[in-house]
Amino acid sequence: MTEGDKTPGEEAMEQFRKLDFIGKNVLVVGGGRGIGKACALNYADCGANIFIGNRNEEQGKSTVEEIKKMGARADFCRADISKKEDAVALLDAALEFFGGTVDVILHNAGVISTYDFLVIEPEEVERLFSINVLGVSHMLQEGMKQMIKQGHGNIVTISSIAGRTNMGLLQHYCATKAAVISLTQAAAKKGAPHGVRVNSVAPGIIRTNMWEEILDGMATGWQGTEGGRTAISPEERERNWNNSIKDLIPMGQAQTEDDIAYGVLFISSDLAKTITGQVLTIDGGCTMV
Repeated sequence: MTEGDKTPGEEAMEQFRKLDFIGKNVLVVGGGRGIGKACALNYADCGANIFIGNRNEEQGKSTVEEIKKMGARADFCRADISKKEDAVALLDAALEFFGGTVDVILHNAGVISTYDFLVIEPEEVERLFSINVLGVSHMLQEGMKQMIKQGHGNIVTISSIAGRTNMGLLQHYCATKAAVISLTQAAAKKGAPHGVRVNSVAPGIIRTNMWEEILDGMATGWQGTEGGRTAISPEERERNWNNSIKDLIPMGQAQTEDDIAYGVLFISSDLAKTITGQVLTIDGGCTMV
């Protein structure tokens, strides 16, 4: 090794510094709680400027205040991204805050439904698809136009293992997440020639509000209020949760919101500069073939 050459350790550290987002502009859609909030906080911790879009104003502003206490720049705009005009207004507000460019868009907004295939009502199906599919489509379209104009950018969607495998339940939710993956890959093909990368992260089993709804679904036999039983004891809830981990996760450990955030930061960083159109699954082996 000649003088001036880097040691393997120094080279590795130089590569991992590419996880820095110092001065980068990150728009987090659905950053008021759960995975979206964890991602926003981790981006901020790595030096990014953060703009939060969220339907719940109280939650969105709360995340912004936490980020500001970390010493990072952050702002918020209320948005229902199932509406195209809200998606356009959200991106415009973020660009104004950032000064005209956006480096990363994380789309985390989504809802779940625990009604069985045979009893779910059309209104519930419409709610699922308007938020989980139309919302993603709107943000991908608007984000791609901006990033193609810029000549660079990263978009990350949050899908789910439910979009990669037939779970035998949550059927309509699974369909929306499969659509998210398909839209992500379509956008990646459009963006690749313009320096725009688009990927998805598929979380596994995490104790978020969505999984609390799933635990409720177990109690009603996936029939909603039609099942007659709408509540379970704390003991039964914990038993169902522990059984889910035992039965579904080979590694025997549920994922955390930060686990997902670390994957999101990696795939939107320069460390992943040649990765696009992919689904990064973080599930403790749940979907292993």
